[in-house]
Amino acid sequence: MRTFKILSIIIGVFLFTLNSCTSRKKILYLQNQKGDSTMVYADTASNYRLSQGDVLYVNVISMNKPLSEMFNRVQTNSTYANWNSESNIYINGYSVNDSGKISIPIIGDILVDNLTLNEAKVKIETEIKQYVSDASVIVKLLNFRYSVIGEVLRPGTYKNFDDNLTIFQALSEAGDVTIYGDKKAAKIIRQLENGQTQVIEFDLTQAQIINSNVYKIKPNDVIYIKPVRNKSFRQNLPNIALIFSSISTVILVLNYIGK
Repeated sequence: MRTFKILSIIIGVFLFTLNSCTSRKKILYLQNQKGDSTMVYADTASNYRLSQGDVLYVNVISMNKPLSEMFNRVQTNSTYANWNSESNIYINGYSVNDSGKISIPIIGDILVDNLTLNEAKVKIETEIKQYVSDASVIVKLLNFRYSVIGEVLRPGTYKNFDDNLTIFQALSEAGDVTIYGDKKAAKIIRQLENGQTQVIEFDLTQAQIINSNVYKIKPNDVIYIKPVRNKSFRQNLPNIALIFSSISTVILVLNYIGK
């Protein structure tokens, strides 16, 4: 009789532990892909548009180097030290002011608010070509930062120099989601152009995320990976298993002595 009770306890503990385990569907990325596994998804994410407070790198290149250098705040032969810190970026970069404009030497103010980087490049290049006919302009966003918090291996704030950074690339920089992260209920906290904040919940396990507005990361996005509901239990599972194992052993010994 006692042996039956002990066996029932062990089976109960096993079933409880099994129920607390995470299923395969909750940890795999990009599930429920329809059709051919090689299908191509349309890129529906809109390109980032410049707004007040953005800082741009603008570099003018021409065969007439002395003339083109007049438009550059930092000389093209400058060292990496000019861009390797936050303070240098704001000193040497072109800040978009409250009017949505940047001020280029000789040219003056150029309105770039609500333009994509490519549109801003074309506009700046058109203005400069009035003075340097063969000018080619490089425009980059210097203040593209995003944060990853919650259940990832390396939470923190990261700098990005890729205008097409995806949610999966951002998570890989943070060491990916841990075993305690809930991929089905991730969130992005995003600053909108009107000064408001939007919280978007999404499911990393669904292939449709590629067509969503969270697939491409935007400057100042905060990615939050929630912990699974049974995180505390799963963290203490080895201790719980050890306790039940010890109890089972004691019961077996007592049962043997009582015979």
